[in-house]
Amino acid sequence: MNRRWLDRFGFVTIVVAVFAIGILQGQLVFVLRFEIAAWAAVLVLAQAVFASLTFTGFMIATGVLLFWNMYRDQPSVETTDVGTITAIVPAYHDAPVMHRSVESLRESAYEDLSIVVVVEDEDSAGKQRAAELAAYDDVEYLVNEGYPGSKSGAINYAAEEVESEYLAVFDADEIVDPDFLPAGMSKMEAGAEVVQGRTVPEPDGLVESLAYAESVLLSYAARRFLYLFTDFRMAASRAVLLRRSALETVGGYDEDMLTEDFAFAYACYKSRIDVEEQLSYPSKIEAAHDIQDWWGQRKRWMTGYAQVLHRLVTSMRPIDDYRNVLSPVLCATMMSGSLLLLSLLSKFTLLLLAGQELFFALPIVVAIGLTIGFAYTDYTAGTISRIPPALVLVPLILPFYSLAALKAITEYVFTWQGDWYSVSKGVK
Repeated sequence: MNRRWLDRFGFVTIVVAVFAIGILQGQLVFVLRFEIAAWAAVLVLAQAVFASLTFTGFMIATGVLLFWNMYRDQPSVETTDVGTITAIVPAYHDAPVMHRSVESLRESAYEDLSIVVVVEDEDSAGKQRAAELAAYDDVEYLVNEGYPGSKSGAINYAAEEVESEYLAVFDADEIVDPDFLPAGMSKMEAGAEVVQGRTVPEPDGLVESLAYAESVLLSYAARRFLYLFTDFRMAASRAVLLRRSALETVGGYDEDMLTEDFAFAYACYKSRIDVEEQLSYPSKIEAAHDIQDWWGQRKRWMTGYAQVLHRLVTSMRPIDDYRNVLSPVLCATMMSGSLLLLSLLSKFTLLLLAGQELFFALPIVVAIGLTIGFAYTDYTAGTISRIPPALVLVPLILPFYSLAALKAITEYVFTWQGDWYSVSKGVK
């Protein structure tokens, strides 16, 4: 109980401190002047204006880079038979959505493809649904008897049970584009060892639309500078195609890590695995359907990021390789963005109070404009069915994302004991 209250106290203290520091750094200066028997206060907010312009410039630059990368990333889809691919679909309590991945993979343009659904022994509904889907000739299912209890274990177990040189991993709720695997194999033929695809939350509701905006702004766009100046690339546990040799080099997915994909990405980076991003032919996934699921899912991710950072720091060996030192630096930099978002909120508040509507509105307009621009691109490509009006609320996700990250970090430090949050899929 004391640790729980310490966690709450730490969370509130950090939030208040970050917000207060942001205000103090705004350099609030009062200049008084006499106007017709009335004193007027003029707010000079140099740092707040600078923060607004800097944040706006960052969003524009990263947004343009993402648009450019999406435009250039058009690999060939003519490669259809250069080796068997086994598509692994780890599933846990995913019976209502399991058909999405399996049926879309069966429509893949890649010819030599087999599909393996991996379920946990305790998931009776999942086993029943997997058995039904295994009635197709190209689908089989396994019960995770090797490393039960985690997504990582399910993937590793399936990889040991099959013999394919090429493996692909998809979430149970993914709708995989028919051309993803042929395009990915084209990159494999060009030398890639891992090809990471893009996933698009379906924006079919308010929370789902905000999840879509978060995906394009805070995930794909925000990483552009990192990708531009370093060789680090995300290599996740969904929408990913990889050589067996790459998986064996890093020892598989880490079963002890809450966010196995984040840990896998750094393992690939430190092992110099050639990871290529594929922005074309994205998968459609289910987003969180309510605020509780959205909050719980983000908090789980951020807790996992803190766990990965902890592991990277404690395992750092500077003498071995500079990437051992750079990895925790990159991880910490990515996580520090959560503090920046909350600090920016305080500065924008000062701008609004000061009557500086232009500098207050500028980053908001840019964030909304970029999100709608990406949505239009996905709409014209047929990835999403509409451009939801709720995208105008995209600025709301910034402070909540920051709060979820801070809460996750304080929980990891004070109270986390390996538990994790699971969202409801297939239920709205």
